[in-house]
Amino acid sequence: MMKEQFGRVRVLMGETESAKLEHAHIVVVGFGAVGSFAAEALVRSGVGHIRIIDADAYDITNINRQLGADMDSIGEVKVYVGGRHLQKINPDLDLECKEAFVQAEKLELVTCPFVSDGCVPDFVIDAIDTIDAKVALLIHCYEHKIPVLSSMGAARKTHPELIRFGDISETEVCPLAREVRKRLRKSGINSGISCVYSLERVVESTHATRDPAATSVVRRPQLGSLVTVTGSFGLRLASECMHLIVDCREV
Repeated sequence: MMKEQFGRVRVLMGETESAKLEHAHIVVVGFGAVGSFAAEALVRSGVGHIRIIDADAYDITNINRQLGADMDSIGEVKVYVGGRHLQKINPDLDLECKEAFVQAEKLELVTCPFVSDGCVPDFVIDAIDTIDAKVALLIHCYEHKIPVLSSMGAARKTHPELIRFGDISETEVCPLAREVRKRLRKSGINSGISCVYSLERVVESTHATRDPAATSVVRRPQLGSLVTVTGSFGLRLASECMHLIVDCREV
């Protein structure tokens, strides 16, 4: 039976559906502004097996939008801080924390079986914000027939009501989604990747600084962002993932 801290999930969704969540195996790649919200929402909903992957340490600029980021955690590795927090929510959680930057050479970290029971991931949530790594991950999951739900561009947005969910082939407005579509087509993938994206238009020349975050593994300019949008992206990914698990639907 699902643990008492998840009793309200059981009341809403039912015993059978809650059991599906408890036995689900989810990998969250990227534990930042989007991924941390997705991972915590899954754990608070009773998902019993989680793997989180990220190489970055917390920077002071992460405090405005990332779960686990505060003045005491600056400089600490995100997945270890986040992992301790997730296990306080569910001490029996089967949790794997991987301090790694996912790129073409490390994709097996994402899709390999869980150590505890040998089960392969049921779903992968892609919250990576570097395009080469994102596309490599999406292609890898597609080729290995592991359902993946991907976050498109959440930075530089201020309107969560414009967030949408759909197949990559249906996306519009989002520049990141456009580039991802183009690269996937070169690999023969035209559809079959589910994603969260926004219809909000942004001015390309604004909302960015020239200096990269001090602790970031990937050195890139910082983009302006709000937790109300990035967090909503993560929560939407978690919600869609849970419905797929419970309804046994295919993405």
